[in-house]
Amino acid sequence: MDECVSVIIPTYNKGSYILKALESVRAQSFKDFEIIVSDDGSKNNTTDLIKDKFPEVAVLKHKHCGVSCSRNIAIKEAKCKYIAFLDDDDWWDEKFLEYTVNRIKKGDVVAVFTNYYKVYENGLLESGYKNNRIPEIVDLNWMVRGSFIDPSTVVAKKDVVIKAGLFDENLSSAEDWDLWLRMLKFGNFAYIDKKLAYKRVDVHVGIPMKTAVNDCRVMDKFISSLSKEEYEIIAHNLKKGASRIYLKYATFLLHEGKRKEAREYFLKSLRLKFTPKALYRFGLSYTPPPLPKLLDGVYLRIAKNYLKSLKFKKNRNE
Repeated sequence: MDECVSVIIPTYNKGSYILKALESVRAQSFKDFEIIVSDDGSKNNTTDLIKDKFPEVAVLKHKHCGVSCSRNIAIKEAKCKYIAFLDDDDWWDEKFLEYTVNRIKKGDVVAVFTNYYKVYENGLLESGYKNNRIPEIVDLNWMVRGSFIDPSTVVAKKDVVIKAGLFDENLSSAEDWDLWLRMLKFGNFAYIDKKLAYKRVDVHVGIPMKTAVNDCRVMDKFISSLSKEEYEIIAHNLKKGASRIYLKYATFLLHEGKRKEAREYFLKSLRLKFTPKALYRFGLSYTPPPLPKLLDGVYLRIAKNYLKSLKFKKNRNE
C-alpha cells in the first residue's frame, strides 16, 4: 500500500449526508485507497448507516473532541503514503484522486489541491476559484495572505502532515490554514485548475466574521514561530495578510460594541500596513454604537447577501 491514499472523513451527526461523500470515494477512477471515517461521538445512526452500506470502510468512533482532534485520530491510523481530506457533507468528482495522485507523485510538492464547485441549497453551482487567480505552485509567501484552501480539495504527503504537527486541536476554525502554513515550511503546494470537488455552502445574511478570532490566533502563532530571517523573506505579503486579518476582527468587535478591544486590533492592523479603511474605522470606534454599522457599509453587505439568498430561494422554487 506504498503509493495508496488514506481518505479521511471526520463526521458528527451527519447521517445520510456522509453517504454521498462515501459513494463519491467508492466511484473514483483511482482505486488504490483506504477510507477512514472518524466518528466524533455521533449520537444518531451515522455509524450504523456507514457499516450497512459501506462495510469496507474503517470507522473509528470516539468521544466528541472536535474536527481537528477527529482528523488527527484518523491520520495516526492511516496506512498509506498520501492523505486525502474530505468533509462529510462534501463530495468528489470521480477523477479527483486520479488527478491529484498523479500530480503529487512527481515529488516536487508536499500537497496538491484542486478547484471546486460551491453547491448552494437550491443546487446552484459556482466556481470556488475564479479568473485564474491561483498560481500553479503556492508557496509560503502566497499562503500568508490568508486562508483559502478547503480541506476537501487537498491530498498531502502523510509524513509531512505528521512532521508539521497535525491539526491544532485548540482551534475550532482556521485549523486547516494553520496546518497548511506549517506544512509549507517543508515544501510547496501544487494547484490543479479543475473543479474536482463539490462543497455545500450557505448564503450568510449577516457578516460571517465570528471565525475571525481564530484567523488572528493562527497569524499570531505563525508570526511568533518565524526567525528574523524567515520573517524578512515573506515580510511584504505577511504584513498585508496580517493587517487585513486584524482589520476584519477589529471590525467585528466594533460592530459588537467592543470598541476598546476593537481599537487595539485597528492599531495592530495600521502598524503593519496603513490603509484609509482601517484609519476610518478606528475613528468610528469613538462614535456611539449604532453609527459604525450605519457608516462603514455593513448594512450594504447584509442587503447584498439578503438579495442573493432571495435569488437562490426563487431558483429553488421554480
